[in-house]
Amino acid sequence: MAGANHTIIFPVPLEALWDVITDYESYVEFVEGLEDLKITKREGNVVFADYTLSMAGKTVRYTLKHTETPKKALKWEMIEGEVFKHNNGGWDLKAKGDDKVEATYTVDVGLPWFVPKTFVDMLTGTQLPAMMKAFEEQAKKRAGGASKKEKSAKGDKPAAKGKKK
Repeated sequence: MAGANHTIIFPVPLEALWDVITDYESYVEFVEGLEDLKITKREGNVVFADYTLSMAGKTVRYTLKHTETPKKALKWEMIEGEVFKHNNGGWDLKAKGDDKVEATYTVDVGLPWFVPKTFVDMLTGTQLPAMMKAFEEQAKKRAGGASKKEKSAKGDKPAAKGKKK
């Protein structure tokens, strides 16, 4: 079993981060190793998706069931798949003002082989923070770039809607 948990404060609006987290099919644009993702079914706040991942030189396919609690949490569980015995996890989100979100990402993956501590350390120390940074960058793009506080610190003012600068 390989598990990881990472909490970070994102300098983005909750709405923008939630939009990125729940735009599953866009993950292929910024999640390293993800080759394909297809939504297969939506039922209210439950979304089923097929993932194709390149991992350790292998192509791995699996289906996740995502359960959304809008702007608060996203939980997933593996329904079927190759290689993984299980793959469960989620995002827990807490707004911390207009342009900050405390986000906790948790993942628990069961693999059919022994997982050395160095692999788990690499996951939690390097790959997980890098993946969360990729989500932050996507959320910043969707929010229109820098947060309001970052813009005022730089002296930038957002352009008025409908007008050219």
